[in-house]
Amino acid sequence: MGIKETIEIAAKNVGSQRKLAELLEMPEQTLSNLKNGRPHSYQLHAQIAAAGGMEEEARRILIEGIADQLDEKIPHEAEAKAGFLAMLKAFPKS
Repeated sequence: MGIKETIEIAAKNVGSQRKLAELLEMPEQTLSNLKNGRPHSYQLHAQIAAAGGMEEEARRILIEGIADQLDEKIPHEAEAKAGFLAMLKAFPKS
């Protein structure tokens, strides 16, 4: 799930984008900027999902984010990535 969809669902879950921004202690404009493509970390994406009551999705985002940073050309990183991707199968898809 992309950050735009995450923000929209999280905002709906908490009542509004303004309320979501308050829960995250950030300006509402920051959420608007993220929805419009502003670069962000996978940690922030997960934080937004968690604030919106999407705990399973937050965990999925974190695991995917870690896995994406690993280099498949380096054997120990490739093995770690395979392990993270296997863990993802334990979480239901949103």
